[in-house]
Amino acid sequence: MDSNKTTIKDIAAACGVSLMTVSRALQGKPGVGLEKKRKIEKVAETLGYVPHRMAYALGQKSSSMTVGVVIPQLSNTIFPTILQNIESSLSPNGYRILLCCTYDNPIKEFHEISALLERQVDGIIWSPVLEEDSEKAARLILEQNCPLVFLDRMLPSIAADAVLVDDFTGAYDATRHLLDQGMRRIVHLAPRTESYVARERRRGYLAALADGGVEFHDEWILKIGSELQHGREGMNLLLNSGLSPDAIFCFNDPLAIGACMTLTERGIAVPEKIAVVGFSATIETEFAQIPLTSVFQDAIGLGRHAAEMLLSRMINPELKISPRKKILKTNLIVRQSSIKIQGRSC
Repeated sequence: MDSNKTTIKDIAAACGVSLMTVSRALQGKPGVGLEKKRKIEKVAETLGYVPHRMAYALGQKSSSMTVGVVIPQLSNTIFPTILQNIESSLSPNGYRILLCCTYDNPIKEFHEISALLERQVDGIIWSPVLEEDSEKAARLILEQNCPLVFLDRMLPSIAADAVLVDDFTGAYDATRHLLDQGMRRIVHLAPRTESYVARERRRGYLAALADGGVEFHDEWILKIGSELQHGREGMNLLLNSGLSPDAIFCFNDPLAIGACMTLTERGIAVPEKIAVVGFSATIETEFAQIPLTSVFQDAIGLGRHAAEMLLSRMINPELKISPRKKILKTNLIVRQSSIKIQGRSC
C-alpha cells in the first residue's frame, strides 16, 4: 500500500478496532491495552503509515481530545438539546467539550475563539454572531488548520462544513400560515444583530408576504433583540405606536413568549385580536399560558450531524473533500396562538 495514502482508517480496518482506538494508541494516550497497542503500531509500520497532524516526528501538536463549542445563547433556546447531542456523539470517541457563550457579542466571540486555539482544541463547532465581524475569527481558525463546523448559522464567505436548518422555508411557512388565517398586517420582531439566520428568516417572511399579495411596509420589521424581555418591550412599542398589527411573526420563541405576556397583561386576546408565531419550538412553547405556534428546528439532528462532521475531519486529517453543507427540514407546529379560522392550519 502507498504510504502516502495510508490512513488510520486503513489501520483500524486491518486491526478490527475503532478509529479512536487507533488514534489513542498511536498518540500514546491511555485507554488502550498494551497488547492491542503493539498490534496497532506493528500494523501501522507494516502499512507504511506516516502520521500527519498528530505526528511527533514532524513536530506537530498531539491531540488534546477537546472540542470547542461556541454558541450565542444557552437559556430559552434549542442549544441545550444541541449540546447534549454533540456531547453524546463526541464522548464515546474520547472527546470533551469546552463551551463558550458569546451573547451575540463579536468582540467576546473573537476572544473566546482565540482562547480555544491557544488551548489547542482539536476542532471547533461554532454558531457565529455576525457575517462581517466574525470573519476575522473564522480566518484565524483556518490559519491554525483547526477543523471547523458551522452550527445553525454560517459565514457564506468562509469555506467550512456547516449544519443548518432551512430558515427561509420555516419563516415562509409561518408567515403563509398567518396569511391563510386571514391576517394581513403581519409584523416581524427581529434581533438587532444581522446574522445569517436573521437574514434568512426575514427573507422567508418577505417572500411569503409578496406571494400572498400583501404590500410590505418598512415599519413592519422591528429590530428589538432576541430575548424574552425584548419581546415584551417590542410588543409594548408596537401597541403604543398605533400600528395595529393583526399578527406577529417572531424571530424566536423567547420573543414570541414575551410578546404574548405583554398582550395578556394589556387585555388583548391572543389570537382573536393579535396572533403570534415563534421559531424553534422549544419545550416552553407547548406549556406556555397560550400554547404557541412555532417552527420546529431539529435540535437533535443539528447536534449529531455537527459532531459527526467534525469527527470525520479530526479522526482523518488527511481527508480531502470540499466543505459540506447539510440543511435540515423545518415544519410548523400549529397551536392556539395563531388559529383565527377554526379548522385551518398550515
